[in-house]
Amino acid sequence: MVMTGFGTRMTSSLDCPYPQEEENMPSNTHSTTDQSYDRVSIAFHWITVILILAIFVLALFPGLVKGSIALHKSLGLTVLALVPLRLLWRFTAGRQPRHNGNDPAILRLAAGGAHAALYLLLLVTPLLGWMFVDAKGMELSYFGIKMPALALYDRPFAWMVYAWKSWVAYGLLALIVAHAGAAIGYHAIIRRDGVLRSMIPGRRLPGVSA
Repeated sequence: MVMTGFGTRMTSSLDCPYPQEEENMPSNTHSTTDQSYDRVSIAFHWITVILILAIFVLALFPGLVKGSIALHKSLGLTVLALVPLRLLWRFTAGRQPRHNGNDPAILRLAAGGAHAALYLLLLVTPLLGWMFVDAKGMELSYFGIKMPALALYDRPFAWMVYAWKSWVAYGLLALIVAHAGAAIGYHAIIRRDGVLRSMIPGRRLPGVSA
């Protein structure tokens, strides 16, 4: 009720175009930039996934396609070149989503360590493969382009490097499986926190216009 010089009148919510209680209401809408990676980071991620899958398939089934061994080596060198570019983009121009930070500190630490280990093994595995080929006395080429040697001919050393490469490669595969399991099982099914959706290309969030 409001007193005026001409009398008394009743007020309603229509009299105030901006009700006080709405000013403090939390907003549940977020832009896609807050909830997803940038397009370049997403492209780097899925290109790496496709390359790694192809590399393991070619290693397990060397007679699958003609020239599969040479293709296996070339794809490995592609990963070796791609990972530094991905890291450079991530730390200079990449965008990471703002997810809920309610995970226990030990889980956040484990996730950070797993990501660091993934990047490290993605670099070490093709480097060991490169050294193995050189130490075995074979010529390494990248889609027909001859590559410089990283090691001298030494067959005992070559087989030792091959053993290292095998352990590292299967360790990488185990990390990839754990990474995918965490993204699907923990984040998508249990937490439903949008971590998996943030890396899906071309997705649209409800209520957010493109």
